[in-house]
Amino acid sequence: MKFACLIVLAIAMTPALIAAAPRPAYTPAQERLLAVRAAQADGYRRLADAILASRLADGKAVASAIPPAGDAEVALRVFLRSARMVGDPRLYSDGVAEADIEISLESVAQKVGQLCGAAAVGPAALADLRGQAVDGFLRVSGRGRAPSDLPPDAVGRAETARQDEPVEMFPAGWEQVTGRGRIGAERRARVAAYAAMGELVRGVQVSPTARVGQLAAGSAAAEALLDVFIRGLPVTGPPRLMPDGVAEVDVAAAVRDLLKVLRDVRALAPDDARWTDDQIDQLSVRLKTDRFLVTGHGMPPPEDVRPAEVLAGPPGSPPPDWAAEVLEARGVARLPDDVEDPKEARLLAARSAKVRAAADLARQLDALKLDGGGTVRDRASKDDTFRRDLVTFLASAKTVKYQPMEGGKQWEAVLRLPLMRLWEFSRPKE
Repeated sequence: MKFACLIVLAIAMTPALIAAAPRPAYTPAQERLLAVRAAQADGYRRLADAILASRLADGKAVASAIPPAGDAEVALRVFLRSARMVGDPRLYSDGVAEADIEISLESVAQKVGQLCGAAAVGPAALADLRGQAVDGFLRVSGRGRAPSDLPPDAVGRAETARQDEPVEMFPAGWEQVTGRGRIGAERRARVAAYAAMGELVRGVQVSPTARVGQLAAGSAAAEALLDVFIRGLPVTGPPRLMPDGVAEVDVAAAVRDLLKVLRDVRALAPDDARWTDDQIDQLSVRLKTDRFLVTGHGMPPPEDVRPAEVLAGPPGSPPPDWAAEVLEARGVARLPDDVEDPKEARLLAARSAKVRAAADLARQLDALKLDGGGTVRDRASKDDTFRRDLVTFLASAKTVKYQPMEGGKQWEAVLRLPLMRLWEFSRPKE
């Protein structure tokens, strides 16, 4: 009897034991992938912050013309998902990843013009962004670590998605958002999805001269039928809380159900010569799809977002003074005289200038004294991990000038390298 009771007790406790068991740790490959994904999302946010802080033609910040968390800001952040990651991500031994994200400055100016008005982006607008752009592209570096305790399905999505495809990794990107803020973002996304579906349905061309919205206009009963149909559509799948801080909600409508509603709408005015029952039936062929799918986007209300936390370095003593410094190196190269093609000559000179700047930067870095008194070169000669991190760190140098000089006879490149990251990975491991 006691043995049977023990068996029952063990069976009853099994689900609790399974639930309490810690999730398996990420594999090294997953750790690297998730860190890069986090850095990529951070890059999107930094791009958005830089654009919102930029100045319009009237001298005011873009953010002053775009209500926070409103439709325009949502549209800007969703647009920035088209930014691409360039080069290889940089991975450090302390789990931090860096990724360079860039987007065409011309496309940014066009988007800002759409959101703020064409007059707001005259020649003097976005001057600070233009000063940062290199070869017409605005580039930022995102930084992140693998989010802790991601569920297996989130890890799987990150592994299977294309590199240029944003992927949901909740709670990544939502750490500073309150529960009420998440609900608010989902609600806004759902409202936006139904509004988008309404526009899509009303824009369907039923006849050569009329769309659904035109055919229902002026009839309260017809408008009510369409509204009831749209508002009764199901949400497809759970909301997605994307790492750039934008929630997504999908709403779907089966075309066959839409055709039924259109027949009911036409039955309210059977003598309307602008469309026929045959034209409604032909829609299922002309639309070339069996359902409409729209995605709504929404952001949490600003009051439900706590201030962002800076990705901190290792705990312990504060950084030394040198960690706040920035190394800068300049390289200059003349266009080669033996290359006839001017375009190729400029390219070769530009590359040479950048190589010279990088070499000078490496020399400055080698001579830098660390906390223990030795130089970076000394430490790198004895520590293989540090040496690998150092190569990665040098690759993070930012190009702040890349331009012709002396009427195009020479090319100049200027690189900058903030030293805070060096301090973080040079500290002894705890």
